[in-house]
Amino acid sequence: MSPFAAFCKNCLLHGGVSKKKEFIKSSIDKSFLENLGKRKFFSDFSEVSLLKLTAFFHDIGKIKTAENNFKEHEKKGATLFKYSISKNLSFSKKATEFVSHLIEHHLDVIRLYLLKKEGSLTEANLNFFWYENKNFVPHLFILTFADIMGTSEDEQFLDEIKLFVIYLQEYYFDVYSKEIVEEPLLTGKEIMEILNLQPSPEVGKIKNMLLKAQIEGKIKTRQQAVDFVKSITL
Repeated sequence: MSPFAAFCKNCLLHGGVSKKKEFIKSSIDKSFLENLGKRKFFSDFSEVSLLKLTAFFHDIGKIKTAENNFKEHEKKGATLFKYSISKNLSFSKKATEFVSHLIEHHLDVIRLYLLKKEGSLTEANLNFFWYENKNFVPHLFILTFADIMGTSEDEQFLDEIKLFVIYLQEYYFDVYSKEIVEEPLLTGKEIMEILNLQPSPEVGKIKNMLLKAQIEGKIKTRQQAVDFVKSITL
């Protein structure tokens, strides 16, 4: 068993509270942890079981990217799992999407941490992290800790990642959850009426541009959304 998989198993099995469990509990807000294990994918197969399984496949994309210094191995790995491995395992669509998402995004926390360290982390970076991953917390944080503990003995780096994970959660509660509007402020029909357009691919493009601006935090009201689509030139 790999160190990564062993970590996940030790952290998540029922029983006595281990040092690693305490580490997780002190790093991840209880509001995220309280529902861990309650999502069912099969009759007795929760997301905790899938999280353990993800441990074995999170770097599977490296076999396809070795000649390119493992560049984007997480995306290749997610594709391999989604369209090949999951079918061999007879996984449901829901279970497949869960594992594929974690594989594809397992480096997100580290990437944001590095951006912050170099002074180039933006609120847009943070907003899109939460927009894409809010339904996969705390799983993504646990995988991040596990990946580091399983491959590195640098305790200072682990502590820095822990503090960064806490920072990410503070941002979520203080900013993202209060200020970011995730639901489209305008429907496709409303966009067509405002711009006097017929149904076309352009309508979808405008709607996507509006949603992107909302997640970036630039658009927060319907009037701002109307003004924004009026300003677009395709």
